[in-house]
Amino acid sequence: MAGTLIVGMERKQERVPLTNLESEIRAQIADRGSIIFKEFMGLALTHPVFGYYTSQKSHPGRKADFFTSVSVGACFGELLASYVHECWCAADRPERFEVIEQGANTGLLAADLLTAVSAKYPALYQAIYYHAIEICAEAMSEPSLEPHHAHYECLSALSDLAESESPRCFLANELIDAFPVHRVCWQGLELGWQEWHVTVEGDALAWILADIEETQLQEALAEIDATDFELGYTTEVNLAMDEWVTELRACLGQGTALLIDYGMSAAEYYAPSRRDGTLQAYAKHQRSSDLLAQPGQQDLTAHVNFTSLQAQAEEVGFEIVQLTDQHHFLTHMARNTLLEMEARCADNGPTPSDAKWLRQFQQLSHPTTMGRQFKVLELRNT
Repeated sequence: MAGTLIVGMERKQERVPLTNLESEIRAQIADRGSIIFKEFMGLALTHPVFGYYTSQKSHPGRKADFFTSVSVGACFGELLASYVHECWCAADRPERFEVIEQGANTGLLAADLLTAVSAKYPALYQAIYYHAIEICAEAMSEPSLEPHHAHYECLSALSDLAESESPRCFLANELIDAFPVHRVCWQGLELGWQEWHVTVEGDALAWILADIEETQLQEALAEIDATDFELGYTTEVNLAMDEWVTELRACLGQGTALLIDYGMSAAEYYAPSRRDGTLQAYAKHQRSSDLLAQPGQQDLTAHVNFTSLQAQAEEVGFEIVQLTDQHHFLTHMARNTLLEMEARCADNGPTPSDAKWLRQFQQLSHPTTMGRQFKVLELRNT
């Protein structure tokens, strides 16, 4: 494939043993000259054997590569249990109510939510059935799930979900940011947009630019105002999100979907000052801009364009209930709990368990931590 090798983006890489996945990627490049970054990202994260998620390297937490709202503590699951209870009540308290979580990872959120439901909402607990969807089913190893074994199942894909007439509630926390994205570069008015490919230069994987061949990507890029972009402006386009929203609506039936992720509006996403895009690699809580290093051994993630996600959801027939941030959403869900705690602790102050819960809530909701960074999009399918 004809393309332009970008010398300035060559990577100084120490000689390290090639991973099995990198060897496979290099073989594909040898056959084709290069692969688009979206293919590279897809292989790095979800290769059936060596992918970051499929090989169970992706467990979140303080000792892992990344930290999530679920990692903070049980508070997040308890507040989502309150949301699920609201959805169940809005559906007239059916005898069977299904919760679907995609990107369930180890099952910790499922365990926290089901534990909170069993303690606070016993009638809902009798009705609830939890579908935990995780690309690597073996990752569902959370011990605290065991008491709820009659109330959940593990699936490997959204398409594995059986049809049901029962009302459903869908949850996704930090799912969309891991969808493989196209990485593109503005080359000025004469050349327009080109796409970043991955090739081999010398002993290392390297970046190369080539013309865009996919019509859908060309159409998406035509919607971006590049008037003020500098030459070399790089960003991402998440086309996988569009197909996924269509699949989500088809499987949800009558119900709601709650999508929580870090991201921003299209105006912020494609701001001229954001000249390197949002893609990052993470390993052991260290952020890296070297996206091509050790494929399958580090997490790759891009922020979510919530303007695009909202527009696609409306296009396929979803009703937008709300788009807010995690601070406002969780503060609303915690209102009754906080009032009860305030009354209970008025004389003697918070108990150790109350204090622990408050610390978790503050980390999840405070505007300077996770409260503003994470957005919450609630959809309704009628």
